[in-house]
Amino acid sequence: MDFIQVKLQRWFYERRNEVEGTFYDVSYWVEEELKKNIDLAFTLNVFPVDSWRSRVEKEGITFLVDLNKRTCDCFQFQFDELPCIHAIAAIEKRNIKKSNFCSHWYLKESWLKTYELQIHPVGYTDSWIVPESVKSQIVKPPDFKVPPGRRQKKRHIPATESSKITFKCGRCRRIGHNRTACIYSPAIHPFSRKHRE
Repeated sequence: MDFIQVKLQRWFYERRNEVEGTFYDVSYWVEEELKKNIDLAFTLNVFPVDSWRSRVEKEGITFLVDLNKRTCDCFQFQFDELPCIHAIAAIEKRNIKKSNFCSHWYLKESWLKTYELQIHPVGYTDSWIVPESVKSQIVKPPDFKVPPGRRQKKRHIPATESSKITFKCGRCRRIGHNRTACIYSPAIHPFSRKHRE
C-alpha cells in the first residue's frame, strides 16, 4: 500500500506540474491529434452554407459539418467530441480556434482538476488518531462460497487478446498441427505400436 501511495503521489505531482506548464487550451494528446489532422484538412474542399454549416468534399464524397451543433456526417465529431478532419477544414476556413469545438473533458481546466488534489502520506501507525467508534468495530471477511469443481489455474484469455498458442507437430516439426493430424509424416516405423496392430 505504501508503494502505491508513493507512486500515486509522484504521478499526481508530476502531472499537475505538466498541466500548469502547458500553454495549450487542451491536453497534449488532443493538441497532437488536431495537428495531425490539419495537414489532411487542407486537402479538402470547403463550401460554406451559412455562418455555422459547411459542405466539405473529400474524394467526391460530401460531408455536412454543423459547427454549432458539433456534428458531421462521418459521425467521428459526435463520437470523439473532437473535431474530425472535415470539421477542422470548416474551422480553418473561418479562422476560429479549434479548441472551442473540443469537449470540456479535453480542456486544460478539466485536466488540471483531475490532478488538483494532493495524496498525503499516512505516516506511522503510532501517530494515527483513530476514534473509539472505529476501534470498537469488528470487521469480518466477506461471505464467500467456494464453487464446486477443480480450481482453475490458467487464466481466461479475453476476446480482445489474441491467442499466442501455436501447435508444433512432433513428427514433421511443422507449425499449425499436431502429430495425430499430421499429413506430412514419413512411413510408419516397423517397430512402432501402429505397425504391430
